[in-house]
Amino acid sequence: MDKNETVSCGRDLGCVPNIESSLNCVSQQGFDFVCVPIVHPRFEREFVLSLPPRPGPLTRSDLCLRSSDWTVFIVGKLSPWINLDSDLLDVRTNSEKAFTEEVKFAVHLSLPAIMMKLKSIRCTNLARCVYQLLNTRMSASVWIQIPMISPKACSDFISSDKDEEQVEDTWEWWNIFRNLCDNHKSLGVALEVSKELPPDVEIDRWLGEPVKVGILSTNLFLLNKKGYPVLPKAHQIFLSRLFKLNVQLVLTGSSKVDKGIQSYKLYLDHLYQLREANNNEEEFCKGYEDYLQCPLQPLMDNLESQTYEVFEKDPVKYSQYQKAVYEALIDRVPAAESTTKITVVMVVGAGRGPLVKATLKAASEAQRLVRIYAVEKNANAVVTLRNLQLEEWGDSVTVVSCDMRKWQAPEKADIMVSELLGSFGDNELSPECLDGVQSFLKTFVHTVARMAVGTLN
Repeated sequence: MDKNETVSCGRDLGCVPNIESSLNCVSQQGFDFVCVPIVHPRFEREFVLSLPPRPGPLTRSDLCLRSSDWTVFIVGKLSPWINLDSDLLDVRTNSEKAFTEEVKFAVHLSLPAIMMKLKSIRCTNLARCVYQLLNTRMSASVWIQIPMISPKACSDFISSDKDEEQVEDTWEWWNIFRNLCDNHKSLGVALEVSKELPPDVEIDRWLGEPVKVGILSTNLFLLNKKGYPVLPKAHQIFLSRLFKLNVQLVLTGSSKVDKGIQSYKLYLDHLYQLREANNNEEEFCKGYEDYLQCPLQPLMDNLESQTYEVFEKDPVKYSQYQKAVYEALIDRVPAAESTTKITVVMVVGAGRGPLVKATLKAASEAQRLVRIYAVEKNANAVVTLRNLQLEEWGDSVTVVSCDMRKWQAPEKADIMVSELLGSFGDNELSPECLDGVQSFLKTFVHTVARMAVGTLN
């Protein structure tokens, strides 16, 4: 890992008298952004009662910072007194008006994210207001701040008479909330890391959610022999898992060491530099962990070159195809006939040729002779196939530019290889397409055996 790399980490501030000087100070300490209240935390407004308006502006002017600073370095926090799910109608109504007022100002500033706390499982009205907000023309993300373990559960770690049935599961708070918001893509989790980490199964469950930020209190840190802040081993392991998901961090609380708050940031950078490099599979999936791929329709639409490239980066699939074809060739052709008997292989749906390459490698490894037909309906991909045939494959491969269902094969095949399935279920119409070419196989029994071996997806 690059020793100069640093983790993206923000600083959480409770009260900011001068936002410009606070931002400069935080930047000098090595932090990348700052989380500040949109309105002063103690500035409660009254909308329900007919009281005279409080003199003065709602909050600081947008002229305090340049527009580029607001949009990059500032995350706005909702006032903590706002309670949209209160039992009292007046409190609820007043909170809704304050919520709308603060959010509108945050949108006016073009803040990159707005952070608000989820305090209990009762969150229906909050979810309604947030969902309405998300469906407006707003560019900001919404970070829902949730404790990893409920405050009651944290106290139960110390209590000897723990009643497990009464322990609240904060993941259920989030699950209800995000479902009420229709799993909106702009909704993310700001996860408060607890002093006592939950069991691994609960940690895995949290890491399956769209966690955007991990919030670390300075109370989580211990002091080493040199007086520097360090995290317990369990928290170090947890952070390494967050780093794999590109989760940002936010440090909250005052410094507990003489070295200053910047020593915490230096330590977090050190942990980030020690993280394990992604393996091939993790690198391939990077950025797509929490998303369903939009279903493609390759039979109806010709795929783009970029889409083929994504398919071909699969670190496992084509090596398994190669092994399957190798076993099929060894099974079909005895060693005594390896120099005389030719196996006809049809690659139907050849794309840009990864299955053809896998077949040729398998034939070379098995030391068996093959004659390959690469059938592809996408005329643009056929250009790539013909170039590969000219530059690498030669006469061992015949490129056929045709829909496999309409092709008239010049001979019967011994093995048929295909990766038709689709990105979601079977939206590539694999059975319908392959049914049209099964007549090209030499026997029905051979069809079942070869299809089972040759079509792996």
